[in-house]
Amino acid sequence: MRKLSILVGLALIASTLSLHSQDNVEAPNYELIRSQITDSTSPNYYPRLMERFMQCDTTLELENYRALYYGFPLREDFIPYQEESDALLNIRRRVLQANCPPDSCAEIIEVAKKALANNPFDLTALTIIPLCYEIMADDEHFRQWDIKRQGIIDAIFSSGDGESPETAYHVINVEHEYELLNSRHLELSQVKVENMQTDFMQVRENADSIAGIYFNFSACSQIYKEKYK
Repeated sequence: MRKLSILVGLALIASTLSLHSQDNVEAPNYELIRSQITDSTSPNYYPRLMERFMQCDTTLELENYRALYYGFPLREDFIPYQEESDALLNIRRRVLQANCPPDSCAEIIEVAKKALANNPFDLTALTIIPLCYEIMADDEHFRQWDIKRQGIIDAIFSSGDGESPETAYHVINVEHEYELLNSRHLELSQVKVENMQTDFMQVRENADSIAGIYFNFSACSQIYKEKYK
């Protein structure tokens, strides 16, 4: 089910926006989020919020991204442990090659967008699209999609510090753990399953002397139990 994502390293696009700071770190409160996304009077009402997200609304704030990301597993159509597409990972290899021609990017973008139609938080697709727009020198679309990608990453990073099981980053898909390592320029060494809801992603030697990062995937495991008990 799991696969090692390609390390982006220096080829990773620079973030144009960061909504996250150390002052707003908080684990997701799923009951509160459920009440927000189902309330038609709430600014986080899910149908409207998802429409804004799909339209690359650059005015979305961190609270909106948290409601989008952590509200997704609360919906009936959520599929726990959904794998990212092998086709997307192969395409990503092409995009990260220094000689990826701009004239192939439009086709790659369409493939990535089709993946997002089924899984709007596929972080591989959300990384590929702004990379392609950057290669195409399409600054406007690059900025829109990079803000969208960074908003989801910021939402995850706002859920903890990753330094212990108690303060782990919360993810709604275990595949996202690999992309989060990539976003911090860390290379996976070994996965250690701490318990039924926490992974420890041990990483190779790095400039920041980080031994590894803890991730909490309880949203996946809980929904899986409810759907398939």
